[in-house]
Amino acid sequence: MAVAIAGGTFATVVGTQVSNVQIDAWQMQGTATHAAWPVWRLRIAAAFGNVAAREALADVLVSSAQLDERREGVESYRRLALDGVPAAQGTLGHLLLRGLPGIAPDYAQSRRWLSVAASHDAQAAYDLSALYRNGYGVARNPHLAIHWLEQAAQAGLPLAQFQLANEYRFGATLPHDDALALQWLTRAANAELPEANLALAIAYRNGELGMARDEDEYWAHVKETEHDLKHVSRP
Repeated sequence: MAVAIAGGTFATVVGTQVSNVQIDAWQMQGTATHAAWPVWRLRIAAAFGNVAAREALADVLVSSAQLDERREGVESYRRLALDGVPAAQGTLGHLLLRGLPGIAPDYAQSRRWLSVAASHDAQAAYDLSALYRNGYGVARNPHLAIHWLEQAAQAGLPLAQFQLANEYRFGATLPHDDALALQWLTRAANAELPEANLALAIAYRNGELGMARDEDEYWAHVKETEHDLKHVSRP
């Protein structure tokens, strides 16, 4: 009896008093190795209602090589989303839009959660733009696609800024505007997006976007592109 009580007390302490630093460490260990010990610790903390641990556990599970764990991870994100956890709502929409190995996309549910998250989550707004642009589970709607793309760009997402620049340069929905294209391209380049720095390099080489040809700027942005590629990270 004493052992059982002590075990229950230990589990309660682990679940309710664990620090976010510990949770982050367990999450990194679990994602990198999927060792039983950090995942077990996350499960204990999550079982006692620690929201950070629940999110960390869901993240570890969706990256698992095991299909049953990936499914459990998606379901964990679904429960978090239903509980009103903002980050989980966007992540669930993202996962359902793209699917996972062995788990098909669910565009209807993706749109549901992306629509909830898009007003406060730049990645969710970008994903919602892609959904409407490509007609994933809905009729294509270029105007809604642009609306959400602009929101993601304004919120600071470099990929959205780069794509919005291209819409002003080459798209059929927005009026052609080299000045706005250059503005958004520059913002994306300043955020170290390789595609944006490469596009600027080419623009300087060819004298595009209202700029004079400039070999020095061309090579400067080529070097920035090479630098950016060393740090590239995509959702």
